[in-house]
Amino acid sequence: MTRGLHWFRNDLRLQDNSALTALVERAETWLPVFVLDPRMLGNERSGGPRTRFLLDCLARLGRDLEKRGVPLLVRHGRPEQVLPRLLSETGARLLSFNRAVTPFGCQRDAAVRRTVEKDGGEVIERLDHVVFGSSEIRTQKGSAYSVYSPYRKTWWRRWLEAPRLPVRLGALPPPIPDVASDRIPDPREFGLDAGAVALPTGGEAAAHQRLEQFLTTAAGRYHEDRDRPDRDGTSRLSAYLRFGAISIRECIVRGEEAIAADPALESGIAKWLDELLWREFYSSILEENPRVLRENYRSEYDALVWNDDPDGFEAWCEGRTGYPIVDAGMRQLRETGWMHNRVRMIAASFLTKDLLIDWREGERFFFEHLVDGDPASNNGGWQWAASTGTDPQPYFRIFNPIAQGRRWDPNGDYVRRWIPELQNVPGAQVHTPWEAQQPPAAYPPPIVDHAERREDALERFSEARQAGANS
Repeated sequence: MTRGLHWFRNDLRLQDNSALTALVERAETWLPVFVLDPRMLGNERSGGPRTRFLLDCLARLGRDLEKRGVPLLVRHGRPEQVLPRLLSETGARLLSFNRAVTPFGCQRDAAVRRTVEKDGGEVIERLDHVVFGSSEIRTQKGSAYSVYSPYRKTWWRRWLEAPRLPVRLGALPPPIPDVASDRIPDPREFGLDAGAVALPTGGEAAAHQRLEQFLTTAAGRYHEDRDRPDRDGTSRLSAYLRFGAISIRECIVRGEEAIAADPALESGIAKWLDELLWREFYSSILEENPRVLRENYRSEYDALVWNDDPDGFEAWCEGRTGYPIVDAGMRQLRETGWMHNRVRMIAASFLTKDLLIDWREGERFFFEHLVDGDPASNNGGWQWAASTGTDPQPYFRIFNPIAQGRRWDPNGDYVRRWIPELQNVPGAQVHTPWEAQQPPAAYPPPIVDHAERREDALERFSEARQAGANS
């Protein structure tokens, strides 16, 4: 009797799970397993909100499996040590998992594969976290794309030629009997306060519910509302996609179906689908260039002189820079584990172009606090904002935090929601509270002059480019 194990990671769902489906088609009896790797949990890089959300998704996955008569097996330790032992313990020959793209994940998976195959087992590996891997979207010369627009064009051509449609999971084989499991830990065991940050409900059912809510409400206006932090105009699916509580294929197909059912929704949903492709693009960049997690993608900026400004960085982290749209975003992040994407760009621009602090400091802080923190997307977004990445924001285009606030939060509703000190500052004046007739004493003045720092940034980036060209 063929026995198999499916190793869950960032694919915490049953439906449209590529490697899981491949396993249950071959195994006559099986078990699902999740390995609590100490390198990924209980440390600063694991992120408190993200760990809590992961454990919630894991618990709900366990309940979904129990409804189908299969227990979720949980083990602690390093996967390259735990999984070979577990295969031997259960008499299983097959191990399935979905492919990683991060440098750490690739090295870990390679170690698992080597050990399993050395012991005579078979690994079933599938692409699942994205639709197309980097090797599948290439230029005519066979190289990887470094600019989004042509990448997007090729991506859509591949999809239209052969869409990778979601696959429904049928009946599950019976479980391998009598295998002891560790329990899913309580977040407090990692020193995490369950009430510190209000997180969305985890799991596959909540992900599908959120998708349906978005498609039937905000999706039609997404192209108009997506940059407005004062409105609920985005899908809020990023955390679910991060942990695979819903598949990217499901989102794309459901979006296309919604357009077909109501063509009036096309402008909004088409823009949303386009934004999902940025996720694919940044994943491809990381897969091709693992160095970007620690280095500038564009090496000409290696000569850039960053400020050593711990006080400025602390003010930015705590949401007290004196620029309301920046501070509102940082406070939203600390209180909810999420920040609106437009405000992420504004906050990142302020750190790198106004405070002139290394983008790696901001990337690290975001990754520690974001419930949807994804290595590829987080890095791609930060390097875009810092003008050091692939297809970047040109270095001479520097966000003015006051103008950005007035444009995207015109009545100041978003700012007042997160900065109670500004509750009594009316309308758009909330973006320049120091100009109010009675400036709020509890809110700090701007810690830097934007116009002065803009000129400084232009000079430093220009000098770095020249140094890079001459090196």
